[in-house]
Amino acid sequence: MVFEEYFAEGMLRLDVIHSGTASEEEISYRRAVTEPVWGGPRLTLVPPDNAGEYVLEVRDEESGALIYRKGFNTLFGEWRTTTTIQTTRKAFEETYEFPLPKRAVKIGVSRRAEAGAERLVFEMSIDPGAVSRGDAPSGSKAGVHELIINGKPENRVDLVILGDGYTEAEAEKFIGDCRHVIGALFAVEPFASMRDRFNVRAVHVPSAESGVDEPRKEIFRDTAFGLSFNTFGSERYCLTEDVWAIHDAASSIPHDAILLMANGSRYGGGAIFNLYTAFVSDNEYDDYLCVHEFGHGFAGLADEYYSSQVSYNEFYPRGVEPWEPNITALLDASRLKWGDLVEPGTPVPTPGGDARYHERLGAFEGAGYAAKGLYRPAVDCKMFSKANREFCGVCRRAVADAIRFYAPE
Repeated sequence: MVFEEYFAEGMLRLDVIHSGTASEEEISYRRAVTEPVWGGPRLTLVPPDNAGEYVLEVRDEESGALIYRKGFNTLFGEWRTTTTIQTTRKAFEETYEFPLPKRAVKIGVSRRAEAGAERLVFEMSIDPGAVSRGDAPSGSKAGVHELIINGKPENRVDLVILGDGYTEAEAEKFIGDCRHVIGALFAVEPFASMRDRFNVRAVHVPSAESGVDEPRKEIFRDTAFGLSFNTFGSERYCLTEDVWAIHDAASSIPHDAILLMANGSRYGGGAIFNLYTAFVSDNEYDDYLCVHEFGHGFAGLADEYYSSQVSYNEFYPRGVEPWEPNITALLDASRLKWGDLVEPGTPVPTPGGDARYHERLGAFEGAGYAAKGLYRPAVDCKMFSKANREFCGVCRRAVADAIRFYAPE
């Protein structure tokens, strides 16, 4: 597909509300606006992979041709796995972005169920000619700091760093913290060797107060994006539900991935695949946090640990193969998803107690918050523990594939 056949310069942004309970869900239209910049890929607009719990598809309404597809995860999708959802109905802001169509399109959002099936959750038609242009974005008011520029947005991975809990007086600290984050990210493979495929910009949107919310300490701050610890009842999980404010701030800037940096020293962070990555600025493990969480948000990597307390109830249903590239239910040991990286003679499952295999890739039991029934590729990895400075070979390949998707050169 040739980009110019279906798309003009710019981006269409669709804001919706995603609500429901454990047994039902609904996506409701809120508004659509056009923005001046589309920074995403132009060559691969309909990727063949099945990454993400949800998938957005855009079709040319007249011909029915599929012209854009993107997999993603949602705040609602995580919340529905918690205990609270059994008795509560809740709504979340969501935003979908895609290149600005030249003609009317039909938009569909489906949730991937077991065995790869998809269930349509939302559908609407929209004529881009009838959509208003977005308001002056917060980012243009605050100013954009170009920290790394290696090429045009259409063939680079464009990262935008937004700070939360940085006051007007902390603008210099924000930029210094951004430079530190960049150093930590590009010290790890494959980011180090593929650094020239990235552009990095930072936007300082001042907060009225310094720091972010810590509800268990009864600390609440007035901040630009509302980052808060204790998300979904997990003390160290630091996310925000103010999704539209995030996209307002990034609207005038090319962005393939958004990083939210919390101004604080408490350990924590979080990420939602193809939504945003959040982490703290001043913790002793902040280097680990930003890279680990970015593995989730950018490449769709799963957590490989299983001993830490989380708020989820069976996050990965038994008997279902996870879509994430670095964990498996091992339903068929002869078809291990990363089998091409496993040395001949390595048993699958791989005995974690046997030191002979500690430096090899295999299938080690314990992953995805479960001690039994799920398997990870290596004894240790950046997605498993703070002790490891590097990704294992499977995670490294998945990250490199994500980079090449946006920056094929």
